[in-house]
Amino acid sequence: MRAPDGPGPDERVAASLGTRRWSGPAGAAAIYTVTALLLTWPLATAFTSAIPWDLGDPLLNSWIIAWSADHVSRLLSGDVSALTDFWHANIFHPAPYALAYSEHLVAQAVQVLPVWVATENPVLCYNLLFLSTFVLSGLGMYLLVRDLTGDARVAIVAGLFYACAPYRIGQYSHLQVLSSQWMPLALFAARRYFTTRRARWLVGAAAALAAQNLSCGYFLVFFVPVFAAFVAFQLATNPTARTLRVYGQLALAAAGVAAVTWPFVSPYLALRALEFPARPLAEVQSFSADVWSYATAHPAQWIWGTVMRAYPRAEGDLFPGIAVVLLAAAALGGVARASWRGAHHLTMRSWQRRLEPVAFVLVIVVAAVVLAILFTGGLSVRVFDIRLRATSLETALVRLAVALVLLVAVSPRARTAVRSALVTDAVWFGLVLAVAVVLSLGPSVRTGGRMLLETAPYAWLYDAVPGVDGLRVPARFGMLVALCLSALAGLGLHQLARHVQYPRTLVACAALLALVEGAASPVPLNAWERSGDYAVPSADLYPGGRVPAVYTAVAALPADAIVAELPVGSTDWDVRAVFYSTAHKRRLLNGYSGGFPQRYMALVAVLARLDTQPDAARAYLARAGVTHVIVHRAAYLNGADGTVVQWLLEGGATRTGVFGTDELYAVHR
Repeated sequence: MRAPDGPGPDERVAASLGTRRWSGPAGAAAIYTVTALLLTWPLATAFTSAIPWDLGDPLLNSWIIAWSADHVSRLLSGDVSALTDFWHANIFHPAPYALAYSEHLVAQAVQVLPVWVATENPVLCYNLLFLSTFVLSGLGMYLLVRDLTGDARVAIVAGLFYACAPYRIGQYSHLQVLSSQWMPLALFAARRYFTTRRARWLVGAAAALAAQNLSCGYFLVFFVPVFAAFVAFQLATNPTARTLRVYGQLALAAAGVAAVTWPFVSPYLALRALEFPARPLAEVQSFSADVWSYATAHPAQWIWGTVMRAYPRAEGDLFPGIAVVLLAAAALGGVARASWRGAHHLTMRSWQRRLEPVAFVLVIVVAAVVLAILFTGGLSVRVFDIRLRATSLETALVRLAVALVLLVAVSPRARTAVRSALVTDAVWFGLVLAVAVVLSLGPSVRTGGRMLLETAPYAWLYDAVPGVDGLRVPARFGMLVALCLSALAGLGLHQLARHVQYPRTLVACAALLALVEGAASPVPLNAWERSGDYAVPSADLYPGGRVPAVYTAVAALPADAIVAELPVGSTDWDVRAVFYSTAHKRRLLNGYSGGFPQRYMALVAVLARLDTQPDAARAYLARAGVTHVIVHRAAYLNGADGTVVQWLLEGGATRTGVFGTDELYAVHR
C-alpha cells in the first residue's frame, strides 16, 4: 500500500505515461497513418493503379467519386449545368436519377477534390479516401476519448481500436461504410461545445454531422438519432447549459445540418416514387446480423479468422475482438462498482435488507437465462430429476424487466446507484452499444438461424421511420457497435491504468492487441470474382499505364454519343464499363449499382435473346438511341462473340476500330 502522502493513481498515471510530443494530435495522426499503411499493405506499392480488395463495389465507388468530384469542380468554376445533371448520371441510360441507385459520396468527393482536379485519376482518389478512413477514424476517436479522460496515451489506443476495428475488414470494399470517421468527431465537438459554450465547437459538430450524412446513407439514418441522444445527454448532465441561448444555437445548428442534407435526400425520394420500391422484409432479414455473428470473424482476420467462425453469412462478420470487449467491460464494471459503493452508506429498513440480496440474485439468474437463450437458442437443465427449460426469449426478457423493477423498488441503494450510473459517459455509450447490437439483428432475432423473436425493434423502425425501409443491411449497425466499444475501451483502459503498477506496459499491450486483432494484411489487390457465363476481365486496370485503347477512341466520339458495351448483364463487365466511363464521359446503357432500373433489366433480357430474336434486340438499342457498341470479345466463351458480331453487322453496324480483343462499332439508325 502506498504511503498516505505518496502520489495518487492519477498522478502515477500522468508520471508514467507523461505528455510527450508524439501523443498530441499530430503525433496521433502520424501513428494512424503508419497503421493504415500496414493494415492495407501492399496497397502503398500500387497507389495509382490498384484497388484494394475486389473490383466490384470499389470500382463503382471510384466512378461515383469521379462523377461527384467532376461536377463539384464544374460548379465551382461557374458551370451551373453541373447541378441540373448531377443526379442523372451517365449510366443506365436513359433512366433518370441513375446516381441515386447507390450512394452519392459527395462528402468524399469534396474531400479529395484537389487531387481529382490535379490528376483525374479515380484509382488514386479512391485509395487516398480509403486510407483516410483509417487515419481520420483513429484521430476522431482519439480526440473524443482524450476529451473524456484527459489521457492522451489512452486516447491513442482507443483510436487504434476504432481505426482497426475487425468489423472494417468485411467492409473493405464498401468505402461508404468505412467512412464513419465523422461520428466520433461530431461527438467530440458537441462535447466541447457543452464544456466551453463556444459556438465554434457547435459549428464543428454540425459540420461533422453533415459530412457524415453526406458520406453514407446508412449512417444518416443510424447515427443522427445517436447524435441527438448525445446532445440530450449533455443537456441532462449539464444543468447550466439549459439556457435560451444554448437552445437557440442548437436549433440553428440543426436547421443548418438539415438544409445541407435535404438536397441530397430528396432525389432518393423522387427515385422511390418512380421505380425503387421498399426493400422486401425478407431481403432485409437476409442481411441482418445473427446473434452468432458476434462470434464470427472475417476469414482474413489474422488471429480469429479461422477460429471464430460460428455462423458465416453475408454481412455477418461482426466479431469485435477480445481486447476491446474486455476493456469495455472494465469501464462498465468500474462504473457499476463505484456507483454501488457510493450508495453503500444509505440506511435501509430490515425488510429491504432481507429482500435486496434476493432481488439481486434474481436479476443475475434471469439475466444469465436471457444470455443462455440468446447464445444457445434455449436452455434445458436437469436439477434433482426435474427438467428446467427456458426457450422463449420474449418471456425471459419480460422476467428480466420485472426482476430489475423489483430490485429498484426494494433497494434504495439500487435506485441511488442507477441514478449515479446513468449520468456517466460509460453508461451512455453502454446503452447505445446495447441498442446498436439489438438493431443490427434486423426485423427478427435469430441464433444460428433459429428464430428466437419473430418481431424485433428494427421491424418497428422499418414500418414507422421514413427511409429505413430503403436500407438493405441492418448489420451495418456494427460500425456503431465498434464506435461505442472503442470509446468504452478508452474509458476502461484509463480506469485500469490508474490501478496498476506499470500503466505504460498495459497501454502498450492494449495498443498491440488492437493492431493484431484488426489486421488482415496482405490485402488482395484488383481481385475479380467470376460471375455469370463470361470470362473474367483483365485485373490490370491501366495496361501500360493507360486506359484501354478502346475507351480513348470512345472519348473522341461526339459528346452526344450513346454507348452500349457487350456483354450486358455480367457484373464484372458492367462495373468495368462504368469505371472506364470516367475516361470518356459518354452515356452508357450499361450500369452497376445498389439497385437496377427496370429499363436495364429489360435490356439484359432482350440481349440474352439476340440469337433467337435479333430484330427485337436491335429495336431496343434503336429506341435507346445507341450510336456505338463496344464488343469485348475476350468476355465470350465457346465462340459466342462471333454470334454477337454477326448480329451487329447484319443490322448495318460498321466496325470503326479494333483494339486487341475490343472492337468498336458505329450503329446506323
